[in-house]
Formats: sequence, C-alpha cells, structure tokens
Amino acid sequence: MTKMNKQNLEKREKSVKELYEDFQLGNRVKNLSEMTIIYYKQNLSYFFDYLIETSIEFVGDIRKSHIDRYIMWLRDKSLKDTTINTYLRAARALLYFGMRESHLESFSISLIKANKEQKEPYSDEDIKRLIKKPEMKSIGFVEHRNWVMVNYLLETGNRLNTLLNLKVEDIDLENGMVVLNTTKNRKAQYNPISEYLIMIIKTYVRNYELGAEDYLFVNELKEQMTRNSAQHAISRYNKSRGVEKTSIHAFRHTFAKHYITSGGDAFKLQRLLGHSTLEVTMNYVNLYSEDLKEGFNNHSILGKFNANKRFNRGKR
Repeated sequence: MTKMNKQNLEKREKSVKELYEDFQLGNRVKNLSEMTIIYYKQNLSYFFDYLIETSIEFVGDIRKSHIDRYIMWLRDKSLKDTTINTYLRAARALLYFGMRESHLESFSISLIKANKEQKEPYSDEDIKRLIKKPEMKSIGFVEHRNWVMVNYLLETGNRLNTLLNLKVEDIDLENGMVVLNTTKNRKAQYNPISEYLIMIIKTYVRNYELGAEDYLFVNELKEQMTRNSAQHAISRYNKSRGVEKTSIHAFRHTFAKHYITSGGDAFKLQRLLGHSTLEVTMNYVNLYSEDLKEGFNNHSILGKFNANKRFNRGKR
C-alpha cells in the first residue's frame, strides 16, 4: 500500500465522536455564537442515537442510504416535518464538514418537503391582558420587570437572546433608540422605540436604581437573567394574566403581524427584525396577506373619487 493510500485510509477511519469534536472546534475557531454551538450539540443528539442503534462508529461507514433511514427513524417518533428538518440541518452540517475533510464519500443531503406551520401570534384580547398596567404601588420587582419585558417584546419583536443581553446604556431614552449588540447575524443594530416604551423603561430603571452598565432585565440579585429564567418568568406572568400561550417567540410574530397589517413597509420590517435577507421577512408578509384585505375598500382610491353613484347603490 502506498504512503498516500495509507494517509487516505487513516483519514477515513475517524470516529463520529472525533469528527463532532473537530466540527465544534472549527465552529469556535470561526467565532460562531454560543447559541450556534449549543444548537449543534442539542440537534445532533438524535443522529448520534441513530448511529449507535445501527452500530456505526466510524464516519467513513456513513452512506446516503443511512440518511434516508435516519429520516424514517425520526418519522417513527411522530415528529413534525419541520422538526425533522431541524435535525437534518444539523446532521448535514456535520457530514458536509466530514466530506470537506475527506473522511467520507461525498453525497447530497436534502431536506424533506414540509408544510410551513402557521405562526400563531398573540390575539388582540391576549395583548390587552398582557399589557394592562399593574397597580404600581403594590406590585413587587418581579411582576414589574415581567410587565416591562412583555411590553418590550411586543413593541420591538426582539429575539430572546437579544433581550437578555441588553444593558441600560443600550437604551437611548432621549432619542428613542435602542442599540442591539447581540443579534443573530452578530452585527450591531439600531432600532427606534416608541414614546410609550420609553416611559415604561424610564420608570422601571429609576424605581430599581439600575446603572448604565447593568443588564436591563435582571433577577432579584441584579444579575443577568438566563434563558430558562426568562422563559419561566414569561410563562408564569402570562398565565397569571389569563393567557394560555406562553411562547416568547410568538411576541416576534405578533410584532411582525401588527407592523404589516398597520401598513408597515417590508424593507423596514426586515431591518427591524434583523433578517439578513428579505426572503425571510416576506414569509410574514405572505402569511398575513389575508389580514391586509380587511377594510381595504375603505382605502380604495377608485371608491373615493368615482363619481358613478351606481357603485354605491345598496350601501346604506
């Protein structure tokens, strides 16, 4: 066997565990966000379980047929198609890395066709319950903070990770702007905030003497909240207000729907949501296009200026 063939064989005998470690090391070297690192760790767990069940230890033994069987294996668990695609994306990223490093034969991995799920926003009735101002003289810090958080999420559409990393100094209360330093694309973003939210934040910051370098949303020890603590806080708050939906991401959908149906521009919405392309934003536009039709005749130029009264017959 030639020296080159020996080298190729050694490359192909890397274990799946070793490949994963190399893959995550590369992700850290590329300075990917910690959320991305966690995403791969969580969403590759099923793939590793499948490989163990099929007695596959080495990367070089994986073939396209194994991916097809993996899809069926996931379907047997009664998972949604969109969830299966989430697991497939993670496995595809790992295996494509292995292919680039010549640890296994190249083959394509396609996502399965999945119907886009309806993004359910909070209803108008939910919103009224959630933003109703509490009795400030009698509430404690936790309820006040949660009320401010809910108002902030509804008014900005920010992601949870962005919200948790906000500091008081990031909020320009004089000019009505917020600097988002922790975003999905890792680019600082400058978004406007309404005068209503400004007043709410001013009172909150003043009441609890939060300094410029403090995180805006903290626990009772003035420490940064974790994702878990924020999710539990919102869940408890919503249920205490009689709202069964507790999804934090639903606030983002609610913000997008309200912006679109109130006449907002898709290009501005793209910037406000921090989408890297307009394509993602247009999903919201298409999703809520039916809502745009409501009352459209009231804004019709033809209806306003048409002198032919025949069109208005029967409208009393």
